[in-house]
Amino acid sequence: MAKFNFYLRDKKKDGETPILFLISYGSIRVKYPSLKAIHPKFWNEKEQLARHVKEFPQAKAFNVSLKLLKDSAEKAFLFLETELGRFPSPEELKAKLDIELGRNFNPDEVEEKKDLGFLDFFQQFIKESEDGTRLTPKGRRFDRRSIQKYNTVLKSLKEFGKTYHLTFESIDKSFYTKYVKYLNTEISEKKPNGEKKTIKKAFSLNNLGKYIQVIKTFLTWATDNGFNQNLFFQSKQFKAPKVPGFSIYLTEKEIEAIYNLDLSENKHLERDRDLFIVGCWTGLRFSDFTNIEPEDIEGDFIKIKTFKTETPVIIPIHRMVREILEKNQYNLPRAISNQHLNKNLKEIAKRIDILDININVEGVRGGLKFKERDKKYNHVVTHTARRSFATNVYKSGFPAISLMKITGHNTEKSFLAYIKVTPEENAKRLLDHWEKTNNT
Repeated sequence: MAKFNFYLRDKKKDGETPILFLISYGSIRVKYPSLKAIHPKFWNEKEQLARHVKEFPQAKAFNVSLKLLKDSAEKAFLFLETELGRFPSPEELKAKLDIELGRNFNPDEVEEKKDLGFLDFFQQFIKESEDGTRLTPKGRRFDRRSIQKYNTVLKSLKEFGKTYHLTFESIDKSFYTKYVKYLNTEISEKKPNGEKKTIKKAFSLNNLGKYIQVIKTFLTWATDNGFNQNLFFQSKQFKAPKVPGFSIYLTEKEIEAIYNLDLSENKHLERDRDLFIVGCWTGLRFSDFTNIEPEDIEGDFIKIKTFKTETPVIIPIHRMVREILEKNQYNLPRAISNQHLNKNLKEIAKRIDILDININVEGVRGGLKFKERDKKYNHVVTHTARRSFATNVYKSGFPAISLMKITGHNTEKSFLAYIKVTPEENAKRLLDHWEKTNNT
């Protein structure tokens, strides 16, 4: 039987010391890098785990990582012993354990990069995501929008780094608190004419959460590749908040008004309006409804595999969609970008009289809750199309489970949280159902 033990390299050190992982079997002793370090005062030598104390809040996540390493080593050893019919050599065991843990890095490469800074590693993370060295969990290349998001977060960290010393070791509670405060703070300056120019807006809660999630993803990559040993980012205190964001949907009457708007004098707006209408009557995401190809159209249906979830969906072609397809000889125009399309949609929506109404807008911005009145046309974006489709079809009485097969939602809970139906509308649907039942 093999034994698996953790030891501190220097139990008397007044600071972090590496944790050694030793695998013993027969007369063989194998040392394998744990990539973990800890201050001796936080280490329980008897249990060979981190102590759960207030001063070391990441203890739970830290111990989970140690358990993963130990369980992976036991699994690798048992597999090799069974497969080979003998004890594995140290080289065989290390190679198998590297595979189990996904450690495909070269120790010499880690040594060569030890003098690189935190932001240098972040740049390397982006490069590997862009050139295909790093792939998505589904084995695909990262798309342009993901790379753009990574670069945006890097730019933010560079600005923040002017006032905070960024290292892997400094990514702690203080970093999290100060960086969140930085994102939540509006930065502005006065123009020569006295007007205020906004340099950076205060972040919404969900936008803040996206930045934190990117940093967590980067730190996971850095840890897996042996560049980082600080696991505070895995603790509950390093959370990436996410709440249901404010959004609207358009009624069928409002969609009809947009569709009938004469935009012949501006072909760019007409193109973007047509793409948006396709989204309103297919329920597809921006990445899908802007990339429909002629071969995706089969008779009265659009058959497509969604980009985000790779879910095959079959969607009947609505009258408006058919007319737009025929106008474009079944070759839909391409959108320049999501951001550009959103800008043009607001210009289009402003021209629709029934969208020139005030609505209540709620959310969290700059860390504070807000509630304000704003014009509905200001909140028409590409994602409004998908929500409008799901909500309008659901309200028409079409079964939710069947509709989910078209929208690609995996659970009814996520679908029902997605559609925009008020409690009053749900109550009316139930009343109508009772009346129909009583009349039969």
